[in-house]
Amino acid sequence: MRNTVTTGISLFAGILLLAGCGGQTDQSAQDTTNTGTNTSTSTDNASGVDLPERTAPTKSLKLDNPCSIITQQQAREIGADRAPYARTSNDRQGCSYQKGEVGSDSGWRVFVAPDFERTLPEAIKTHPGGNKKEIAGYPVYAAKMSSVDCFSVADVAEDGFLLVNGQVRPSQNKPEPCPLFTEFAKTAIEDLPNA
Repeated sequence: MRNTVTTGISLFAGILLLAGCGGQTDQSAQDTTNTGTNTSTSTDNASGVDLPERTAPTKSLKLDNPCSIITQQQAREIGADRAPYARTSNDRQGCSYQKGEVGSDSGWRVFVAPDFERTLPEAIKTHPGGNKKEIAGYPVYAAKMSSVDCFSVADVAEDGFLLVNGQVRPSQNKPEPCPLFTEFAKTAIEDLPNA
């Protein structure tokens, strides 16, 4: 009976994680100054969310290895205890970082990837009710979708954005998802090269 319940919970968690990665969008208007610093428009009519302007240099989302966004050592410092692995979710090439065995009662998994398929406003629109913040001059939007998962996007580039989508396993001592996965967004933002 325990295996059936554990399998059911794992399957449900996987479906929720994949559901958070979907959607299509259109790009908000953005202007780049001569210094390479972006001053994106702060009003977003499509999503109804006003993000702060990007004040830091534009980042490059073109990566040879999706797991180079965050190194294994950095992921371990945040709490991961499994080797990162490249994967594709909803046509987005990214990297998954994980704590705990699949099917266990505790732990989490987060997917970090550049998103070129949709615009930031549409991604935000599909995940309403989130909070906006700034990390090192880059606007970030994070939406806690339930007590176990968090969807975050960061305005770092002209041709896409950084997607961080994670889920914690429902245990008694589970961490709050958005603060945990915001650490992954912060690390990725710091590591991405300037365009």
